Amino acid sequence: MTLLPRTIRGLSILSATVSGLVILILGAAAILISHHEIEAQMDHRIEREMDALLDFHASNGAAQLAQVVRARDGATTGGTGYLADTGGDGRMMLYALADAEGRRVAGHLIPKMPADGWSEFLPIRHPDGSTGEAQALSRRLPDGGQLVIAADRSALHRSDDRILFVVMIGLGVILLTGTISTIAFGRLVRRRLVLISGTAQGIIEGDYARRVPVDGSGSEFDRISTILNQMLGRIEELMGSLRQVSSDLAHDMRTPLGRIRQDMERLATATNEPDTSRSAERAMVDIDALLDLFAGLLGVSEVRGFAARKRFVGLRLDEVVTDVVDAYRPVFDDDGRGLTVDLQAVEVQGDAQLLKRAVANLLENILAHAGKGASATLSLQQDEGRAILCVADNGPGVPEKDLEKIFERLVRLDPSRSKGGHGLGLSMVRAIVHAHHGKVGAKSPTRGLTIMLQFPIANIGCIASGGSERG
Repeated sequence: MTLLPRTIRGLSILSATVSGLVILILGAAAILISHHEIEAQMDHRIEREMDALLDFHASNGAAQLAQVVRARDGATTGGTGYLADTGGDGRMMLYALADAEGRRVAGHLIPKMPADGWSEFLPIRHPDGSTGEAQALSRRLPDGGQLVIAADRSALHRSDDRILFVVMIGLGVILLTGTISTIAFGRLVRRRLVLISGTAQGIIEGDYARRVPVDGSGSEFDRISTILNQMLGRIEELMGSLRQVSSDLAHDMRTPLGRIRQDMERLATATNEPDTSRSAERAMVDIDALLDLFAGLLGVSEVRGFAARKRFVGLRLDEVVTDVVDAYRPVFDDDGRGLTVDLQAVEVQGDAQLLKRAVANLLENILAHAGKGASATLSLQQDEGRAILCVADNGPGVPEKDLEKIFERLVRLDPSRSKGGHGLGLSMVRAIVHAHHGKVGAKSPTRGLTIMLQFPIANIGCIASGGSERG
């Protein structure tokens, strides 16, 4: 089991999400790095300022140092660089000088003198009354006094905010463009895949002339489409050759078989020997069975070629079923079988003769395989834009494992093959249904077999409501 999405939409969303996460990580890294660099520069400036004032104190004494601190404490940064205009009154560097008794001598921006060394978040008070935090360095003077130099952290906070703003704007722009481009790419891929899958579906349904569209761009999709079209052309050629061979073989064998049957018929009529006559009649029965088999195989191949779709017209499926039921009702009555129908008025696109043949094959299947006295029930209904024709019997049914096999050609569930037929009736039904863009299925409950045929409905609004019932 994989956690990765398996659809183009899912992959597009995953790609956009990963891009956003990468941008967030890069933005967070940029903020941390810039924060660290600005903080390091502030520390470096404080250290240089502290060294300069300590040297001045060593050369000029405490009184002169106090004057310099007072002068610098009231100065601004001059509005240059990223550290400009950082304090509450435009100041960035902050000072405090105390004597040996701890009395404040100069500088008033730090309300409480810190301990010696570095202070990371030293509380400060600006002349305008606002408070803040500062990066501070405190040193003891040789005479016992204390000198504190601090840098207002407002510059650092403002820099972080600006970088965060830029990162968020960039994130939004990249996510927007990335999402749009990813969705566009996904739609392009999906559109080309839909064309390829549509062609493949057409080939599955027997339309071997279908080809994958090529837009002439020379893209990877065009190259794949060209290769697929060459393959499909080769498949069409092979299938055409196979159909031609099968058709020619069937036609060629029907001719000599027909002659042999005629000879057997003349022999049976002309001979005076009963054994010879019976042998000739058995030979004619076998030849008729072979001729029927070849006719059935040719019929299935013709329908599977979908050439009949050119003859499709709008027709009432309930009327087609009614015509077949009327033809078979006497047969069911003579055999003591029931034949019940419940048909709604439904219109489909199709060939009436093929549809009649499909319904007739289903009724023939019930007569031949459902058992003595088995009845048939036919129902036709509309459901979600499809016409559903169900043909059910109350015979012994079919094992569940064999429900798919019954639609295959030449498949007979009778192991001894003692019953009549060639196993082509339901295969022809499936071929006809597929030719009409429909689906066929079977189910066998506790007793009996139900075969369901589904067809797309055409012009539903043109059909009068209601239906016909016969029993």
